Amino acid sequence: MSCGSDWSYMLHQPRDVAIDSDGNIYVLDAGNFRIQKYSPEGYYMDTFGRRGQGPGEFEIPVSIDIDSDGNINVADQGNNRVIVLSPEGRELRTFRFGSTVTPFKFLDSGEIVTGIITCGIVIQPVQQYGSLRKSAVFIFNGEGELIKTFCEQYDFEDNYTNPVGNSIYFALDNNDNICLTFAYQNRIEKYTADGECIFSADRPLSFEIDVIQRSELGISPDGSVYIKLPEMKFVSTSIGVDYNDRVWVMTCRKQRVIDDPEPYLELEIYDNNGILLGELPWTEDFNPDVNSFHMFGDRVFFRDEEGVSIYEYRIVEK
Repeated sequence: MSCGSDWSYMLHQPRDVAIDSDGNIYVLDAGNFRIQKYSPEGYYMDTFGRRGQGPGEFEIPVSIDIDSDGNINVADQGNNRVIVLSPEGRELRTFRFGSTVTPFKFLDSGEIVTGIITCGIVIQPVQQYGSLRKSAVFIFNGEGELIKTFCEQYDFEDNYTNPVGNSIYFALDNNDNICLTFAYQNRIEKYTADGECIFSADRPLSFEIDVIQRSELGISPDGSVYIKLPEMKFVSTSIGVDYNDRVWVMTCRKQRVIDDPEPYLELEIYDNNGILLGELPWTEDFNPDVNSFHMFGDRVFFRDEEGVSIYEYRIVEK
């Protein structure tokens, strides 16, 4: 199933996907400042939200999750808040966590998991946590208070390279363990919600990991100062966990070269102890966007990098 024909299916920069207890699909259609609701079969059902700063309105929506009450929670970075909507799309309340709201997921306990997240750009400056900046994962309680941090960062010895180089993608398994992969490091790790490391793995790569260009300060022609973010080599672009707690990681087989027909991505599958089970070269006729991999049981969703479609697949055991 892929979404994309009439207005109800026309997407612009879809950012996230969630599924409720009935199997209905919620697509965070960020470029259109709305949520699109579809049936389990992919038929359009409803639309929530619009651009703005009022009730039920978004400016820069970056993630969506369904809480234990079935309510829809949208992280809106533009308004720096999480908007809680009823299943019918009515705003119930808003709340915040940290100094900047970022993509997050709920644990079964109601606690909030987030981290140094990248969505094409770095949107989680680690400096905001002061002395806690050496961690890559952050847990907040339901009131938005930071209660624990874990997952040690690698020190690139540069204040602006560190948050980029320690950017993660994460997913939760069926026991609320946090599985994560680093965008620019050869690290795949799994932690309990209390921060205990269950496994840490790496894999052979066909390229060297290095910083191509470090961050630097510059002065524009009008005299304003700007920061040029570092250029680094992608190692991973997404992660998901299936119904058997297998960890799926979208890994770069090599660095992408425009017009090169050979696949540059592959799906690596690990068991729940971090043992590599297999690899699947990416041969579909679209390239998935970064942080675009969403798994719910045997259902797998990908966003295309053109920002117009969501594709659904099913895991088939052989």
